[in-house]
Amino acid sequence: MKRCRYILNLVVLLAGLSCSKEADFSEDRMQFNPSLPNSVTKATDTAFEPSDAIGIYVVDEAAGDLELSGNWANNAKGVFDGQDWDISPAIYWMFESRFNVYSYYPYSREVNSVEDFRFPLQLDQRGDGYTLSDFMWAKCLSASREDGPVDLHFTHRLSRIDVNLVKGEYYEGELPEDAVVKIHGTVPMALVDLRSGDIVKDPEAVAAPIIARNNAAGSFSAIVVPQKLLSQVPLIEVIIKDVSYLVSSKFIFEAGVRHSVDVVLSDNPDKVVINVGGGIDEWN
Repeated sequence: MKRCRYILNLVVLLAGLSCSKEADFSEDRMQFNPSLPNSVTKATDTAFEPSDAIGIYVVDEAAGDLELSGNWANNAKGVFDGQDWDISPAIYWMFESRFNVYSYYPYSREVNSVEDFRFPLQLDQRGDGYTLSDFMWAKCLSASREDGPVDLHFTHRLSRIDVNLVKGEYYEGELPEDAVVKIHGTVPMALVDLRSGDIVKDPEAVAAPIIARNNAAGSFSAIVVPQKLLSQVPLIEVIIKDVSYLVSSKFIFEAGVRHSVDVVLSDNPDKVVINVGGGIDEWN
């Protein structure tokens, strides 16, 4: 009986040591605190939503700059469950080292370059296409274990255009809820520098129309790659009951800026007027 008691005590001791070691090990796991800009494009307009996924790169501060591979963590996937972020594979602190953390949304399994990451916009931005086009980026430098969870403050890196349909003097009836708005003349492929968050249009890509999201009757929004339309080109098309209203204009889409445009409708599709409002740089 005495021998059995010794064995039992040894098992309990080993179990305690195992749990203690596991607890200490879990404390070395990096935790992250991602947050959205003040003005956001998510469906809830408040925070990340369940199943949203971000990509995370972690670089040892002493090892140099962010690279495509060979970093402390390479494109780890963080998925939000509504309360916490599940990071796969898990990332751990190393002794007293400090780390530079880079993150982006939405997550892509294939990142071909950290300097020219090709990010395609959704051409149909109704439904999930709008959210999946809203590329956001965050960076936290010199993070350490003593600092606690790594704060990742995301900012919008693309451009946004809000199109508001306005009834002109001779437009009869109410604005239809099933109107369709398209943005023409822009290249929907971006090249992203994951080190700086800078974005340019892909010079090898071609322009393609984007279908804007319908926010409410007469209100539409679309995400666009920053670029300049320096000549008078077809820009906005409004389709109402098989009648197409096409508006041409010059336009400069700026990164991180929300542009507001009023399209004044007439019963005659040839007499549509566009009023371009000022960019709203408080989007971030």
